[in-house]
Amino acid sequence: MPTKDHHPAIIVDEKTVSLSHLNAFDFLLDGKGPDGEDLMVLVRFSNHTFTKRATHGGRRDVQDESGTWRTFCEERYETSKRLPILLRTIVKGDSYVATSKDFNKGSNLVYTTDEFGKRWAVYFCFTPMKDGVALSVLSAYPVVGDVKSNKKMNKISYFARKCLFNQTRVP
Repeated sequence: MPTKDHHPAIIVDEKTVSLSHLNAFDFLLDGKGPDGEDLMVLVRFSNHTFTKRATHGGRRDVQDESGTWRTFCEERYETSKRLPILLRTIVKGDSYVATSKDFNKGSNLVYTTDEFGKRWAVYFCFTPMKDGVALSVLSAYPVVGDVKSNKKMNKISYFARKCLFNQTRVP
């Protein structure tokens, strides 16, 4: 699922909801590029980070990148406000992540616990870019219960470098 560089505000129940906190940003990952130089990481967010699938007869607020209608979700929206800081923290801290299957049986990376012990399901992937890698957050929400993932975990820099050197989407 493609992600966006810019998220304009949306109108929900006659209220304007700002999404500027989900605009793309970049930063350098120290020493993880070719020959030990810094690696540029561009972070992008899907609208699944603040919406859920629209139900039959339910409100339809935005379409995702594949044309499926989505409904604004207050809980995901509130969670999304922490995502830019969380992503910087897990990438800069070279946190451990695992591979997980999504509902369509596609593979994504998943991060499940933040520095405060709060459990998340943050699904993302890396794609190569000319000057680094893009980290695309495909979906994110608080978790209660188990997240189904591969028990083998690797540092996030492993996946970023694999993407960079193989010039292909990871996973």
